Amino acid sequence: MRLYLVRHGKSDFGPDDAKRELSARGRHDIEAVANHLAAQDIRPERIRYSTLTRARQTAEIFANVLIPRHGMQELEGVEPWGDVGAFAAKAAAWDDSTMVCGHEPFMGAAAAYLLTGNARAHMVLVKTGTVMAFERSPHGPAWAMRWMISPRLIRGPKGEDEL
Repeated sequence: MRLYLVRHGKSDFGPDDAKRELSARGRHDIEAVANHLAAQDIRPERIRYSTLTRARQTAEIFANVLIPRHGMQELEGVEPWGDVGAFAAKAAAWDDSTMVCGHEPFMGAAAAYLLTGNARAHMVLVKTGTVMAFERSPHGPAWAMRWMISPRLIRGPKGEDEL
């Protein structure tokens, strides 16, 4: 079973944090990452997303490209303030390869917790649009990170308009 943790794409600014939408750049980045994963035949069976709009939009883009067999579902608890330990317990019970679209600082803390059991280890910095792949370790309850990819790796170096 693989677990893919995803930080949502870049979003627009707005007064209502829960309703902030992906920016044009965020949509472009997520589409590029989704197409890259599809080209590598990486296809989670299920996609889950936080209750915030930008995470749902990120999940929708991935779902349109990767076509998960079990579709998409909202998942409370992966918002920036989510409980990492409670999430890890849920994920440990999943049998399907699952992609979870959420936020920082939750995703970095979740990665650290899955790897070390310490959500405050500050081991992983997760930029927008980044996907991290984990699988259960055969040597105990921990997880192992298989790989991590960001839009920058797919897009290439910054263009002049981004400097």
